[in-house]
Amino acid sequence: MITENSNYQSRRLKVLMVAAAVHPDKGSEPGIGWGWILALSKYHDLWVITGEREGNREAIQREMNRVPTLRDRINFFFIPRPNGPWLERVWPLYYYRLYRLWHKEALDVARGLVEKNDFDIAHQLNMSGYREPGYLWKLDLPFVWGPVGGTANVPLRFAKILGVKEFCYHLAKVSINNLQIRFHPRVKIALRRAKGFVTSTGDTQKAFMDKLKRESIMINDNGPFSEKFATSITITHKSDSAFRISWSGLHISRKALPILLHALKLIRDKIHFHLDVIGDGPLSLKWKKIAESLELSDKISWHGWIERPRALNIIAQSDLFAFPSLHESTPTVVMEALSLGVPVICLDHCGQADVIDSECGIKIPITNLKLVTQAFAREIHRLYQDRSELKRLSEAAQKRVKLFSWDSKAEKMSQIYKSVII
Repeated sequence: MITENSNYQSRRLKVLMVAAAVHPDKGSEPGIGWGWILALSKYHDLWVITGEREGNREAIQREMNRVPTLRDRINFFFIPRPNGPWLERVWPLYYYRLYRLWHKEALDVARGLVEKNDFDIAHQLNMSGYREPGYLWKLDLPFVWGPVGGTANVPLRFAKILGVKEFCYHLAKVSINNLQIRFHPRVKIALRRAKGFVTSTGDTQKAFMDKLKRESIMINDNGPFSEKFATSITITHKSDSAFRISWSGLHISRKALPILLHALKLIRDKIHFHLDVIGDGPLSLKWKKIAESLELSDKISWHGWIERPRALNIIAQSDLFAFPSLHESTPTVVMEALSLGVPVICLDHCGQADVIDSECGIKIPITNLKLVTQAFAREIHRLYQDRSELKRLSEAAQKRVKLFSWDSKAEKMSQIYKSVII
């Protein structure tokens, strides 16, 4: 006999979703949005309200044409979205006002869809930052929120590496962050309405429990790149015998490349290495001057922004991927490095701390700037000397990343869906 509950467990659900950032050809938050949607569509039918930016409508259309079966599982509705990273940094209050208005538009679209469809659930997927929970919780539907992140703070003890201006920026952000998680009214309302609450990192899970006594299920928000994308990457072998280290990211203070630069200065005369720096940003010139002052210029290639397949090829040639970032969710580039079989050295902090373990990399404890710099130098030197250990970490990297596959995430989210509608 099939009961109503068992029927829910077996059938495809109709999910109304807001995913502000979705792009099949991008990394970071837009790529994460696409990864979730693609994975969940194997199990459920999705109506996705998303922000139109960076040519994502055309890119999504190409993917739907390439895989026609997606049209039977996913329906997209586009609303132009404000320019995020630049505007948020230059004028945060104005950005969040525009972003809040965008979510109000999304709610209007959602209400129109509810009138025409019998949805089982409403899901606020991204952006992942907890400060903007959207408005889907206003609908008369079971509400799921997450994976949610954004509670981790830049450790202010690293002020020297940040610089005065950036330290003041992060000090203000830390102060606001600590207040918002406790007192933000819409966050509290969304949490009360959420039958399913998902956090993206161990740090965030702990923060919501400590500050708001709200339990959550943790599912890291990011996953490895798709098999389709993997086939587009051309992997070439190293062209020299140097111990190759790679780093990739936006050149902003929280990415903390100078920690790595100062660490490499300590071992410059002890090992034969080369550092590949991928990316660009407002601190590029400053960081190049730091490298020059540390007499590292001849040891570094500054690649700037390059096409993703080429960037991944550079990472794939590396012996080690270095990630000293002070503030993240679950970093895309860390997942990419592991997928390519490259061990990672990082801080024991934020989302990377959940992904990296002793089998696939090295986590440096958050102590102080001097000790962290010395630890990076010491561990890089050790791996340079112990190639058998480096090989062990490399072989385990691809095994480790499979634990974070998109399919496993979709299965976990599906269980959350079905638990809240029973």
